[in-house]
Amino acid sequence: MARKRISEQPHRTILIVTATEAEALYFSQMRKDCRFSNMTVVWEENFKDLENLITLASRYRNSGKYSVVWVLFGFADLGVSAQQVKQMLAHAKQKKVQLAWTNPCLPLWYLLHLQVPRGFVDDPKMIESVLGKPLGGFSSDASYLLTEGMYLHLKLYPAKSKAAINANTYNNLVEDRLGLPATNIVSMLNEITDICGLADLTHNQKQLGMKKG
Repeated sequence: MARKRISEQPHRTILIVTATEAEALYFSQMRKDCRFSNMTVVWEENFKDLENLITLASRYRNSGKYSVVWVLFGFADLGVSAQQVKQMLAHAKQKKVQLAWTNPCLPLWYLLHLQVPRGFVDDPKMIESVLGKPLGGFSSDASYLLTEGMYLHLKLYPAKSKAAINANTYNNLVEDRLGLPATNIVSMLNEITDICGLADLTHNQKQLGMKKG
């Protein structure tokens, strides 16, 4: 008698290609903290502009056979405007790559775990200054995530849902002025959850306890 085949969903994978080292380090923390084994993070150091970064990410997608690829960048880091990003959306779709951004930079996402700015903040240094006290001498430099901020993702994780709500509130406040949401990073996080499943933080309880204490 022939054996019955067990139907299984193919193992899906997600790749995040970042424009900066700090972005790569933070999402690598997430990958490790949450045990997202089918999530890969790559810092693409050698690119000319956003269009080129999208093209390079598409090549990663094809060579690595990833199910989903996101390009993550900050407006200030690439020196791009909302209009320029809008123009790249069609190119990204053609290349089967999705775009996630923060305007002006990734530390905006950290800030949204704590509060909603009253108006659009376009100065990365201002965000860095506000985060300095609650995040223990915060610096937007990548070196912070390798030293004092090596547990930043764990520290912010309990406020993840709050950050998503704050991001929606903030986008409603500034989108008409900016022409695009200040950040759509929540869409990327939702897809990470869809592909990787719920986070498993049980192995991090000791570190979480130390950070709370």
